[in-house]
Amino acid sequence: MAANGDVPAHIAQQRQLYHAALQKQNAGGNNGYPSPPPGSSGYPQQQQQQFQQQQYYQQQQPSAGYGGVQGAGVGQGYDNYGGQMDAQQLQYYQQQQQQQQQYQQYQQQQQQQPPQQQQYQQSPGAAPATVSIQPLSYSRHSASPPSQQQALPQQQQQLQPAAAQAQTQSRPSAAVGGEYPLLVAIDFGTTFSGVAYAFKSNGEVLEMTTWPHQANLYGKVPTVSAYSKENDRMHSWGYAAKAAMLTPNGRSLDLLQKFKLFLDNDLAPYLPPLPRTINPQTAISDYLRAVHEHAIGEIIKNTSGAFSDTRQIQYCLTVPAMWTDNAKGVMRQTAIQAGLIQPSDPPHRLLLVSEPEAAAMYCEKKCEQFNLRHGDRFMICDAGGGTVDLIVFQVDYSSGTRRLVEVTRGSGASCGSGFLDENFSRLVNYKLQRYDLQPKAWAQIMEEFVFSHKPQFDGDDDSFISMPSSVGNIVDLDMRLEDGLLAISAQEMREQVFDPVVNQVLGLIDGQLQQAQQCSAIFLVGGFGSSPYLHKRVQQEFENRVPLIRYPPRPDLAVVRGAVYHGLTHQPIQARVARRWYGVDTTRPYKAGDPVEKKYLQDGKYRVRDGFSIFVRPGQSIAVDECISKKYITHKYPEPLSSPLFVYNGENTPEFVDSPGVQKLCDFTIPLPHMPGAPPGTPVIFTLRMYFGTTELKAEAVFESGEVISTLCRF
Repeated sequence: MAANGDVPAHIAQQRQLYHAALQKQNAGGNNGYPSPPPGSSGYPQQQQQQFQQQQYYQQQQPSAGYGGVQGAGVGQGYDNYGGQMDAQQLQYYQQQQQQQQQYQQYQQQQQQQPPQQQQYQQSPGAAPATVSIQPLSYSRHSASPPSQQQALPQQQQQLQPAAAQAQTQSRPSAAVGGEYPLLVAIDFGTTFSGVAYAFKSNGEVLEMTTWPHQANLYGKVPTVSAYSKENDRMHSWGYAAKAAMLTPNGRSLDLLQKFKLFLDNDLAPYLPPLPRTINPQTAISDYLRAVHEHAIGEIIKNTSGAFSDTRQIQYCLTVPAMWTDNAKGVMRQTAIQAGLIQPSDPPHRLLLVSEPEAAAMYCEKKCEQFNLRHGDRFMICDAGGGTVDLIVFQVDYSSGTRRLVEVTRGSGASCGSGFLDENFSRLVNYKLQRYDLQPKAWAQIMEEFVFSHKPQFDGDDDSFISMPSSVGNIVDLDMRLEDGLLAISAQEMREQVFDPVVNQVLGLIDGQLQQAQQCSAIFLVGGFGSSPYLHKRVQQEFENRVPLIRYPPRPDLAVVRGAVYHGLTHQPIQARVARRWYGVDTTRPYKAGDPVEKKYLQDGKYRVRDGFSIFVRPGQSIAVDECISKKYITHKYPEPLSSPLFVYNGENTPEFVDSPGVQKLCDFTIPLPHMPGAPPGTPVIFTLRMYFGTTELKAEAVFESGEVISTLCRF
């Protein structure tokens, strides 16, 4: 039945829900979103001044770009201006802090103001300093009481690639964004991508099913782009790009596929280079921009133009769990480049969600169907076109609300269904190498395999591939080619096409089961996850260890729909498991066996530079609102702190930040608070808190005045 004339009932309902959400939001005045731009009458004068200060600070930061990070390591050069923090010195510094009572009172007055009106002061021209810090203490605790976990200033600035931005705030929040009435999720996949969305007023999840040049309604679009060879500009994308390559104009185009894999550092060196001036980030941002513009156009059309303000959208963008923190950072900047959000938007306007977590949220919605209870553990095997990600979760009802907790270190590999395509292409090329097949003929053969034979193959039946007209009349009994069909036996298909990839997936599943020890269910999701042959092999291999092995309804859409559920739910994942070592550069007392070149004398005692001060160990479970904190001192006031974070993937404890295998991940640039009357070099004691339980790393410095300054990673 239609409503409102010729408009379908479900579309009319969307319009009503949208208008209701908008009216409710606008009732809050400037506290709602969108807010008037800075400088307009909608902002108090004090907020306008704050915005100008933020812009000034951004202009003063050094530009690092994507290729490098400025600022030396924490602890380097400490002997030039530092001192050992023994009990006597600590007492001295504490006395010095007490003498700044006037400053303390000033800060207390500032903290009584709303969070958006608190702001540090930055000396003109100041750049992030080479910071020397020495740990005083270490602690691990929850970030804040529940009453404080909800609030995040709307004016919080996004970290830009050229420089870190920071501002005073009470505490990072794991789930915010109530000011945006619409949530849009984008599952950017290696071979196919999808979009789903929901108005927060009702939470009904709808997926995008119409795409340009699409023959049939389907919730995914090919992750391919066609670029002009003449100017390296994107000509078309998705189904349209594939169609363009089959036209006479196709000779002037390059078809880009699987460019998402370039963000896998282990695989990127082995991938064929992209054409000419096109780099992976450009290819990804161009594609995301096109998908985003099409999706917004469809949403506007479905609401008959009632929804038109993209500033009212919060986004969820899925990323593989196996990606490094650096790759996630690049993906965020790529989303900015694609126009999903602006650099000045709050970080929570774009949520990065790991693909297996999104799939877990989707399967969690089916818990009643699969009878998962408190304490039960289930594995998500997200097998897509390029990557396979696996994590084991545990259902937790202890808080009175159903939540999920990671119980294993997630694992993954680039062994998705796209590698089946490559194996099949090699097999057919071997069989037909004596025949001159044109690109159109190859495209037809591969299209039939991808959309017909690959998703239906169960390992038992032979496959018959339709041949293009150019070889349709050829009879080659040795190759089993006759009547326009190429016969491939089930054994050939198993051994040469499927098993080399499927066996890798089975190895990943076994590794997760060894970590988890007990697992009640395995859910296969993603396009490859819906493969009957993969399901059969998993069933044969693990049915004696896992009682339930299933793929949920519509497994190919589990990630994109689950990403929407993730964005609609406050802290759906309660805890995550660290995959590697994280630490900062520091100095420590010298011990026998330390490198002599790092040894130096300070206050009559020997110390060593470049020590790896551990924040997180691999396998450590960390709650999403839990911070790891250490107390430090710096002697470089008023210069901003530039604290690099180091990572290590090995098993043994790293000793130094320049030990083999240790890599610098990113910088946290944090400005010091303004201290009236304090001369340069005044020692400042602060606690560095880092949050490793969130999808993206966060850090904040807590000063003895009580002021908290937060920042994100700068890669």
